[in-house]
Amino acid sequence: MGKSENLFIGLILGAAIGAAVAYIFGPSRATTFDARYQSRWDRAVAEGKEAESERKAALEKELEEAKRRNTPGRGA
Repeated sequence: MGKSENLFIGLILGAAIGAAVAYIFGPSRATTFDARYQSRWDRAVAEGKEAESERKAALEKELEEAKRRNTPGRGA
């Protein structure tokens, strides 16, 4: 491969990577830029944190139920 071919491949790869980054971190369609604005990345992080807190609450509830079942001295 010649230098011009390598340059062309580099330009194409750079453009593709740039487009992917702009898609991930940029606004979605029909986005209004106000105080509630979130990029796709921000929205994904917020949804992940929400899912984490829901899962944590479910696991804590399950742990408490397991502790109650296995507590010595409780008649069954």
